[in-house]
Amino acid sequence: MNLHVIQASKFKTVKIMLRFREELNQAHLGKRVLISNMLETTNQIYQTDRDFSRALSEMYGASFTTGVAKKGKLHLLSINMSVVNPNYVNFDTVGSAIEMIKNALFLPDADGTQFNPEIFKREQTNLVHYLEAMNDDRSYFASRKLADLFFTNSEQALPSIATLDLLKEETATSVYAYYKEMLATNIIDIFVMGDVDEEKVVKAFEAFPFERRTDNADVIYHQPISTRPVEVIEHKDVAQSLLQLGFHLPVIYGDQNYLSLQVMNGILGGFSHSKLFANVREKESLAYSISSTFDSFTGFLKIAAGIDAKHFPEAKKLIFEQLESIKKGQFSVQDIEQTKTMLRNTYFIGQDSIANNIELEFVKALLPERFMDTETFLNELDKVNKESIMKVAQGLTYQAQYFMEGSSLQFEEE
Repeated sequence: MNLHVIQASKFKTVKIMLRFREELNQAHLGKRVLISNMLETTNQIYQTDRDFSRALSEMYGASFTTGVAKKGKLHLLSINMSVVNPNYVNFDTVGSAIEMIKNALFLPDADGTQFNPEIFKREQTNLVHYLEAMNDDRSYFASRKLADLFFTNSEQALPSIATLDLLKEETATSVYAYYKEMLATNIIDIFVMGDVDEEKVVKAFEAFPFERRTDNADVIYHQPISTRPVEVIEHKDVAQSLLQLGFHLPVIYGDQNYLSLQVMNGILGGFSHSKLFANVREKESLAYSISSTFDSFTGFLKIAAGIDAKHFPEAKKLIFEQLESIKKGQFSVQDIEQTKTMLRNTYFIGQDSIANNIELEFVKALLPERFMDTETFLNELDKVNKESIMKVAQGLTYQAQYFMEGSSLQFEEE
């Protein structure tokens, strides 16, 4: 159990996050999503939503949530609580929150062999309906398809919230059996941030009956570069077509050119002044929406555009021309400085979010040798220049295309 207590008196609340992590495993994915829902819904102390609400209200409006996510090769299951600074209310909100987390973890609504079958079935049904709705979302569906094409490791391509098949095959017994395994084997990170009594926090978490385990999980995912891009076109009965392109990144989190990657992406498609937005959408009107995003823990950069089907060839061509122009250095000093300013602003806005600060602390715990503190971030950002941006762009390798081809939009002439 890795406990991190971060003193931060500037926040009016205290946030607690307890996170279980393990390497992505298809056999465990559906179970972990179902466990997340069960922990948030019921336990032996708080068996109903009303019980939870009453207890949280007595803690001056605390919040209790759970969730799952992916980071590189890891799957994360988190329990989050946010409480008011105890010094404001003369009440031990932090101690009460830690006790609530302990009850949720070690007193689940189960009989020793399975979770409460009735509640389990309800949560399973709710999740199935949620995923069915997500699969009807065109952008989510296209992103799933592109991930399947891009990642050579099929488990890496899986979404953090599992799939319909993985959820449907689980039972109250199978999930409970894995739950006990998860408590015994997953690496556990606990973060407490706010104006707290560190000694009391440590003592409270020392009472959690966790067994020792070895932390050997690697977060960064690597895969070889393919020499032949995979391109798929599927026709769907939709009005707006979706084009998604996947590129292999030459940079991972914390590399020497990591800030150059951030600036390059901002100039390419990360901000409203980017080349993709300004030229493909605004100037040539070949896209309704367009942007680029990247994941430096998996080496994946994605360009996503909503277009009219009849514009597919010219839109794709113009997208690649924007990338080529960055490779050749066809952008101004003003483009660089504007992007740097927006990255600084985004960074400082994040500093005012306690949740964002905890995520940064999590990355620091995973990769202490690669983590950038504020001073390093700002200094390295200042050093980014045209040559370093070009170098990152030149290292991008086109790997995959998914095009959801809909019907071209037709407008009647008046």
